[in-house]
Amino acid sequence: MDMINILRTIRQLDRPAVLATIIGVEGHAYRKAGAAMLLPLNGDTVGTVSPGCIESDLLERVPSIWEASRYEVAEYNMDPEDDPIWGEAVGCGGVIRVLLEPIEGALRGILMDALDLLDAGKEVRFMRGLKGEELFYELATEETVRFPSDESYDWQFSIRLTNRQRVILFGAGPDAVPIYQLLMQSSFHVIVADWRPRLLAAYPDAEHYLGTPEQLKEKLQLSAEDAVVVCSHHLHYDREMIKWSLTSRPKYIGVMGSTKRIGMLFNGEVPPATVKAPIGLSIGAEGPYEIAVSIAAELIALRNQWRNKQKEVRHEPIRNLFGGGTEQPNGQAEAAAGAFFGRSARQYGASCSAH
Repeated sequence: MDMINILRTIRQLDRPAVLATIIGVEGHAYRKAGAAMLLPLNGDTVGTVSPGCIESDLLERVPSIWEASRYEVAEYNMDPEDDPIWGEAVGCGGVIRVLLEPIEGALRGILMDALDLLDAGKEVRFMRGLKGEELFYELATEETVRFPSDESYDWQFSIRLTNRQRVILFGAGPDAVPIYQLLMQSSFHVIVADWRPRLLAAYPDAEHYLGTPEQLKEKLQLSAEDAVVVCSHHLHYDREMIKWSLTSRPKYIGVMGSTKRIGMLFNGEVPPATVKAPIGLSIGAEGPYEIAVSIAAELIALRNQWRNKQKEVRHEPIRNLFGGGTEQPNGQAEAAAGAFFGRSARQYGASCSAH
């Protein structure tokens, strides 16, 4: 999810920066392979690749990487057996390999191409390939496309880039504010809709639409990929919004309200399978903030389920160097540092500062 923010920041960026991408994980780690972070020279970072353990070290590498105009691979060993001080303190117990690339030339160009495709509503697969000591980049826009096996590549690594899951938040009352905030912080694309201008004024930075459900049809253009949260607390308009949403068959429709009110909304009938009523995970939530947590948690869980069928990160075995991928105990392919032999900068354990 960080990549959308990173790409949009790069588009506006007018200063040197380095892109950090996790390309290999052995054992446990806070973020998985494919997680990325933008490291501008001035230190204003976007995204995360750890809970704060390795960021300082990564930032220290930025000036030299930019000056050399060359990528680098940093390796961080958090295994307590190899490093009883830092490994145990961090509690990760794994090895993380991070590819650092200066944002310039071919990389910047292809990242901007990827953003243009995402803005056009397409999914993108971004591939890096290593030939000797040179990195090459490719894009594919069809989900079913697999990059051809090219024996001239010593190593390949690809990630799937998608737009944020769109959530229509119908109802802009005070209890919707924490829902909006949590969903935005959880990398959803939240659109607030209501027929009351006074309530929409509480969302000055949000994408918002004014109108009744009937008026919103043309403005919002619901799709099967959307999720809808109905929380206007107006019986007639909530019912209209649910009815319209059902005809568009979005992935999820969540309805806020008591069991009695939900019974009134559906005329005593059992809601369809795509409708979650009442909305949110059953955690005994009370009050707007706890309810917002239950809703955000439910949507995060569902988003991950929807994406499980298509892995966000696809690893290609390292060829020519090891005679195929070597399986690790945690199921990950042999990590990429070996493929970058001679270009790999390694840092064990003490990558975390003691401040």
